[in-house]
Amino acid sequence: MKVLILGMGHVGKALAAKLKSDGHTVVGTTTTSEKVETLQAHADEVHVLKGSESDRVKSAAQGCDAVVATVAPNVKNTRTKEEREVQYEEVLVKSCASAAAACGRVLFLSSFSVYGDGGPGDAPISEATPTSNHEEPSSKYYQAAEAKVLESAEGCVLRFPDMYGAPGDMDFPARVKMAADFFGGKILFGPDAPLYAIHFEDVVDAVYHSLSKELTGVFNVCDNANVPAANKIVFDAICDDIGIDRLEYMNAIKAPNRRISADKFYATGYSVQHGDPNADVVARHASS
Repeated sequence: MKVLILGMGHVGKALAAKLKSDGHTVVGTTTTSEKVETLQAHADEVHVLKGSESDRVKSAAQGCDAVVATVAPNVKNTRTKEEREVQYEEVLVKSCASAAAACGRVLFLSSFSVYGDGGPGDAPISEATPTSNHEEPSSKYYQAAEAKVLESAEGCVLRFPDMYGAPGDMDFPARVKMAADFFGGKILFGPDAPLYAIHFEDVVDAVYHSLSKELTGVFNVCDNANVPAANKIVFDAICDDIGIDRLEYMNAIKAPNRRISADKFYATGYSVQHGDPNADVVARHASS
């Protein structure tokens, strides 16, 4: 199998290594020419391009059996709604449109943000739950990108929570400290949504599994056995742990307000291997 990985960040590099080790051919992309030499250790070919450059994506995808779109906006460029409007459309929608025009089989790494708060009711949120929060850029443009991919019967969308554990990535205490230092102690999410997170290795393995099984359609991917503590519980515990003021919740970006079901993905033979990264700090402060 020959695979184009659109966006060779942490997930893209690890996926490329996994594919190559099993004898597959990998074509990678980056927007930064200085990264080419490093990325050549992970891919058979490396192209410098933006996902929005449709003709260049099509050229890079020649002969490929699948395209994996791992693109995501830089969080530091998404502080305001106006910034998110520009970044999310450019990075997500245009990249997926280019990928879909280049290859019928596209796998896109999407986000639980498409569900907004999940709507009314207390039933678990599943792939059949209507998407919402159509005005917020970080939700509506993931939805628009998904639509581009799903125009093909071979398209596959994996919806993930926030990722953690990638090489060199910030852990949750560092993220909280950044919110305090860089965002004035304010975070865009509400206090009551469960803080779902998924380990970097589970993301890579889930994508590889989906490619191997030739999955199509939409799948939620998360720890299916546990519901994590709410944002406020987790972040308050972390703030207290590292000795900084507790955060303020803006509730500008809606997040799912109850359990998210990954039954559909687990039924294909995959299960998440890493548990809740914040369970220990929550338990420690709950008992103190």
